Amino acid sequence: MTPVDLASPRLLLRAPDESPIDAIAAACADPAIARYTVVPSPYRRSDAEGFVRDHVPTAWNGGSGCVWAIRPAAEPDALLGMIGLESISDGSAELGFWLAPAARGNGYVDEALAAVLDFGFLPEGLNLQRVQWRAVPGNLPSARIARRAGFSYEGLSRLGGVHRGTRVDLWVAGLLATDPREPRDEGWPPNSLAP
Repeated sequence: MTPVDLASPRLLLRAPDESPIDAIAAACADPAIARYTVVPSPYRRSDAEGFVRDHVPTAWNGGSGCVWAIRPAAEPDALLGMIGLESISDGSAELGFWLAPAARGNGYVDEALAAVLDFGFLPEGLNLQRVQWRAVPGNLPSARIARRAGFSYEGLSRLGGVHRGTRVDLWVAGLLATDPREPRDEGWPPNSLAP
């Protein structure tokens, strides 16, 4: 699959090239990203190099994943974060994202996610039927984003993932191509219902 650029009113989503390697390394050193994502910890520049040079092109070329750097449309060389659909198979994919600390609280992931879901569900895009979101319990910012996007909370997957070499519980939610894209409050952990 050839990488596809996506755009929204404030953002440009493009497969990361070499230019944001230092910005990726700096952002992924943030303790919150290390706590709630599967990026290596401690995160080194060589990890960013491997991500950009190996993981991203392998995922796109093999059709197993689509990864985009989230950039401001007005400043396309700056990096706000990353978003992607991984483990693409049989009409489904898993959502992942992170935002650099200075970019948080501006609605960038909500905006990027809308563009990614449009691409994922459209027949001329990936033609997915389902996108899954999973997170370590307590990752309230991620849960709030998924809830606002219309994901339905499906429960706690007991020891459903591995984080830093240890089996952990995971919150799980799903969004189907036929679901409305509006906030879904039913079943979500109470703390995730705040704006």
